[in-house]
Amino acid sequence: MENLFDLFDLSDIPAELGEIKKDEMSNRILELFKIADRELSVDEITVAYYRKYAKNESNSDIKTKTQIMNKVYKMSRELNSCIESVKGRKGVYKLKERSVSDE
Repeated sequence: MENLFDLFDLSDIPAELGEIKKDEMSNRILELFKIADRELSVDEITVAYYRKYAKNESNSDIKTKTQIMNKVYKMSRELNSCIESVKGRKGVYKLKERSVSDE
């Protein structure tokens, strides 16, 4: 069964439900992890975020390393988080592995 409370992927939600609050920055960071398909440091996330989102979008505001670091840390501490810190490696995160019971 899919995660009923997942706000990151709203592709199955009809528009008739109205505006659902989602966090664009979190979605973009998760997308970077999926693209990389490996552990990422805060530095790598910061550079990739700029190259993929800020550099090519004139209306996008640039996120600093501190903003990225704070966001990734908060994301890793959320209930049912999709990412986690890598033990023994400061400032390095990875996607959590999904178990069969999560789906």
